[in-house]
Amino acid sequence: MADRPPYMPTGIGIGMLGDDATKIGVLIFETAEGNFDFAINQQAVEVIRKALSKIETHLTNGKISDVD
Repeated sequence: MADRPPYMPTGIGIGMLGDDATKIGVLIFETAEGNFDFAINQQAVEVIRKALSKIETHLTNGKISDVD
């Protein structure tokens, strides 16, 4: 487990950067400690989607062990 508690989002925002050839999404987590901005490409979107699906499954089933 982490050596400090994780940040809890109080809001979320999105943005887009780039031109016609290159597009990058920006995911903005708003927290009491400040905003955290992450640039993500299509591959990162898929990785995040899979991770959120795993988290959802563990939250729904009440499991906290066996998390990768």
